[in-house]
Amino acid sequence: MAMFRFALVSLGAAALPQLPAEDAVLQHASCDMNISLQAEGFLHEWCSGATSKERFPACYPNGVPDWHRESNVIVRLPDPNSCAVAVSEEWVISGWSWKYVQLAPGQSFSLNVSDSEQAFLKLIRGTVLDVNQIGVQNAEGHWETFVVTPPNTERSLQLDHRLKSIKAGSEGAVFALMVVPVELFNVPITAMDAAPTTTISGPFSEHFQWTKFANYFPEAFPDSLEFWNLAGILLQDHHGDRLNYNQWWTQKQTDDTDGGYHNHAGTPRNGTFGELHMVMYSAAPNTGMIVQLPHTVYTETVHAPKEIPADKKFFWNNRDNDYVQLTLPLPPGYVHGPLWSINVTDGEPTRDCMGAVRYPWHGLVTGPISATPGSSSHPARYTLWVVFEHAPEVITVPTPMLQYVTNAYLQNVVDWPTKACAAREVESDLGEDHRDSSHSVGATFHVFVALVALVAFMK
Repeated sequence: MAMFRFALVSLGAAALPQLPAEDAVLQHASCDMNISLQAEGFLHEWCSGATSKERFPACYPNGVPDWHRESNVIVRLPDPNSCAVAVSEEWVISGWSWKYVQLAPGQSFSLNVSDSEQAFLKLIRGTVLDVNQIGVQNAEGHWETFVVTPPNTERSLQLDHRLKSIKAGSEGAVFALMVVPVELFNVPITAMDAAPTTTISGPFSEHFQWTKFANYFPEAFPDSLEFWNLAGILLQDHHGDRLNYNQWWTQKQTDDTDGGYHNHAGTPRNGTFGELHMVMYSAAPNTGMIVQLPHTVYTETVHAPKEIPADKKFFWNNRDNDYVQLTLPLPPGYVHGPLWSINVTDGEPTRDCMGAVRYPWHGLVTGPISATPGSSSHPARYTLWVVFEHAPEVITVPTPMLQYVTNAYLQNVVDWPTKACAAREVESDLGEDHRDSSHSVGATFHVFVALVALVAFMK
């Protein structure tokens, strides 16, 4: 089976700090990246006497998910100030190879893509120049690609075959480079225990295991649910601060679960992120995002809905939900732009009283082509996608992207109250008390899981 190649490129860094001695570490030269397996145990002494709910997220590396708190792979970038180009070792995830690369400002990374392969690039920090992706033309006449694309739209991450190298902008860049054998575009995923789903390799890849989501929360989800997770890689800058977390998901098209409908409410300031999805294998033509847009400009023709009532917060099958106002198809290699709430004057994400980036309700549609019985593929297919959970510091939207064209005029400025904020006054600065934040996110998440289970089984 041919394999996809992923590469992550990062520009600029500082002296590489030492990782804890207890971590299993692949040590490299100063211009390479350190790849480690997350150390066992907790970050703080008080964590040992705390409950499971109290421990998350404060007792674990910032950025790892609640359902996969341990055994994550950690990639730490070198200092770009002392290293022009840094490239990680390679992983293969379900046939797609994956690398992380770092470039200092103005530096270039040479591409090596054959005629039988297709390259894709997902930026994680900084900018790159003239890669034929949607971006903004700068003062020097270069098309500059950013971490985000225009809001509420989809864009291909495909690189033109004529490109021979990737050049970083004035602030350097970090990006994921994916190189895909073209033949895999004709290979649907129909099983979780066979290639290409199980084609996995690379540093510490023995810890990458496809796991049913029901195994994480057996009391909330039936074991028959074909909703799978593979976690994950935490990318850190040279100081050890969170930059991005990648995890992979699959969903069977006959389950009508739509990959979960959620809005990330209650996430603490130090754990919030900008979430972008890229599809790798598509189960159906309608695979993509569904989004509730609470404030549409043209309210005379499309009424701006109120917050979704409790009995409308479906976890499953939201294609029948009247509150879903926008769908964004995502063929393989496509990513969507920001779905989170944005301040249209400066492009910054807006936040709630907890410091969490504000989202409308959204999910990933993976279901049948139509509601007609028997409309699914035979055998039924899975959609497989990867999630980029970006640190909020890198997700500012350039204001030229916030214009009428495309769907930017639909920009969702979420301002309704959230349950996490209802019982407390809005604070201008939450401070950095991670332990208090961990209590909030744990409680919020488990309430969400309980609601999901109740609504799903009542349907």
